[in-house]
Amino acid sequence: MTQHRILVTGGASGIGAGIARHWANMGDDVLIADVDDALGTALAQELGATYRHLNVTSEGEWKQLASQHKPFDVVFLNAGVASGENIFAAAVTESVFEFDLDNYRRVSSINIDGVVLGVAHLADAMAKNGGGDIVVTASMAGLFPIQADPIYGLTKHAVLGFVKSLAPTLIEHNVCLSAICPFFVDTPLVNAESQALIRETGFDILTVDQVIEAAQTAVAERSAGSQWVIFPGLPVTKAPEPALLP
Repeated sequence: MTQHRILVTGGASGIGAGIARHWANMGDDVLIADVDDALGTALAQELGATYRHLNVTSEGEWKQLASQHKPFDVVFLNAGVASGENIFAAAVTESVFEFDLDNYRRVSSINIDGVVLGVAHLADAMAKNGGGDIVVTASMAGLFPIQADPIYGLTKHAVLGFVKSLAPTLIEHNVCLSAICPFFVDTPLVNAESQALIRETGFDILTVDQVIEAAQTAVAERSAGSQWVIFPGLPVTKAPEPALLP
């Protein structure tokens, strides 16, 4: 069995940890990258994987990673954050639009720069090595509005725009760029209060295993630019493409 080289950013917990666990259990050589050194190191030891501290917003750290590792076969650009503790219920404020510049820059740098820099510093080596797959963890918030966290929604729309726009170029070099778009998932990003409120609307919370299924599909299908939608109670499917203007 061929052993593949796998990178997972935000791999110490949540969706990233699930992805790392799955591919490590498949016998692949997994590199877990995160800023939570304690969780990341413990998970790597458990899985027989490797851990590396990586601030995905730092171009210098991306350059170091790329120079110190052989080209990856599959890269999961998964690191991401929300604007606040409760991603589903908007906080009650006196302002019509509550804006914090530092928080805006934090969220956009992790969610957007962490994807763009990853592709920028890994795709070329992957192409020269024969190709590979880059799967971005986006969100249903990149396809639909998320009133409670418009900055998070902005970043996920931006990421999907990047994926759809760059994918046709990368696939010419056998690098398949695609995205997975889960509904709310049982991870630290969606706290207990948010989960309770979501269930009150009649929808369930996805498990990490359901997101892993979509990640597997993205790698297996190699459909460049696709956005794989994961919604409770429905099979994993590609988001429809908008009709072209006449």
